[in-house]
Amino acid sequence: MIATSSRAVICTPHADASAAGMRILEAGGTAIDAMLAASAMLAAVFPHMTGLGGDALWMIHDKQVRTIVGIGQAGQRLPEGGTITVRGPASVASTAGALASWQTAANISRHEWGSRFGWADLLTDAASVAAAGSEVSRSQLFWQTLRRPLIEQLPDLHRLCKREGQWLREGDTLRQPELANTLRHLAKHGVEDFYQGELAEAFGAAFDRLGCGLTAADLAATRAPQVAPISVRYREGRLYNVAPPSQGLYTLQAMAALQYKPLAAVGNGSALYYHYLVEAIKQGLLRRNAQLCDPLSQPWDFSASLEDARIQACADAIDDQRAAPWNEPGRPADTVWMAATDGEGRTACLIQSLFHDFGSGCMLGDTGVLWQNRAAGFNASPEHVNCWAPGKRPAHTLNPSCYLADDGRRWFFGTQGGDGQPQTQMVLATQLIDFQQPIDQALLTPRFLLGRSFFDSTDNLKLEGDMNAATIEGLGTLGHEVEIIPARSPMTGHAGIIAIDAAGRRSAMHDPRGEGAGLGLPD
Repeated sequence: MIATSSRAVICTPHADASAAGMRILEAGGTAIDAMLAASAMLAAVFPHMTGLGGDALWMIHDKQVRTIVGIGQAGQRLPEGGTITVRGPASVASTAGALASWQTAANISRHEWGSRFGWADLLTDAASVAAAGSEVSRSQLFWQTLRRPLIEQLPDLHRLCKREGQWLREGDTLRQPELANTLRHLAKHGVEDFYQGELAEAFGAAFDRLGCGLTAADLAATRAPQVAPISVRYREGRLYNVAPPSQGLYTLQAMAALQYKPLAAVGNGSALYYHYLVEAIKQGLLRRNAQLCDPLSQPWDFSASLEDARIQACADAIDDQRAAPWNEPGRPADTVWMAATDGEGRTACLIQSLFHDFGSGCMLGDTGVLWQNRAAGFNASPEHVNCWAPGKRPAHTLNPSCYLADDGRRWFFGTQGGDGQPQTQMVLATQLIDFQQPIDQALLTPRFLLGRSFFDSTDNLKLEGDMNAATIEGLGTLGHEVEIIPARSPMTGHAGIIAIDAAGRRSAMHDPRGEGAGLGLPD
């Protein structure tokens, strides 16, 4: 359901988080304040997807677009045993940048936007819910069922998924008393304590026990700087994303290549429409897997990838008549995207993640903080540009988008889903921009997912079951190996959109594939 307002709107993947952010907006808080309160609440009610021990990227718009890159870095040494694993202690091998990004965003809110809200104002509701408990989400029940064998091997996750030895079921209450204490501590002492303070000392001791290679000094070195966004001209406006090590570069490349394809002429939802999108991002993912790395670790003029000649070459490489082969390894990931626009028309988008669902599976001591496994995103080959190195940030799947049209309209959108993030974003962007669809129709449009997913190891093109039968047949004729998945499948991500029209009226909606909510202040 679309929420509309001439004042303020918010959308997040959980109704409690949307409500927490809306309470801040009602009290006169900024869009950034609302995101901080909502993100803290998601740690309490959606812990399998996000939390304090993850990374985060922000896209903020007031008079300009700017981004905050809260990506943790590798420690100065590898875990005991010399290798990084996908789960368990040896996957706790990069620091967490989310709260560093919270601090950077809060500084903008307080010093530039005039916010009067402190950490106690923003974190207390989440602490109360973590302590008292909330009904376990459908999303957590889905993922814990899928991951049951894994969770059995990671006892720290039993705190989230079991009660008195029994698996949580629909209607049960999820409580996180240790996280509640940590949130109260941060409310009192500020999020700086996460990196240099009592909490940081607790994390350092936990790192030592895990043998993960991280130290308290590594944590103290974590930064979340403001970074200039990257952008391309698309139709009658400009499309923005986050610079590397985010994969947003390849989302923009794929979208820019579509400038050279007649989407309107081939028809919305046609086989050729989807073919162009699939083939454009297929090239992008190939380049990403070969190129994407931390630009602070080695010289890389990534902006050259968005020059007109490069984009024209990408477009020319798309065969209108035949699908290119695909057998690349996938990058699964799970994430939350959320956004708010405040009464001054300022928008803040936040995308935050533990990397895989349930992250590393390791809680740090008695803090209730579940740490991410983002270090598993490094390439195992020491010759690869994305190989592990001390202090290096891994290639990252998070990439929020916004589009500023020449006529004053604005759209902000993003989704969960690793490799699926750019794919779903392309569907949303083309529906909103090329076909001028309202945000509910853009979110309802059938999606695709190329390559491996969380659920299987096939490299085919997965299509949601409500896609037109002639389109599905046409994609098969073009050489795509297709598989039909359920309509509105969680495999294709939980997306969200905020739209602002030329008169300033705001609309917000979260994905009908999930349990999120869009809310608006009454006019």
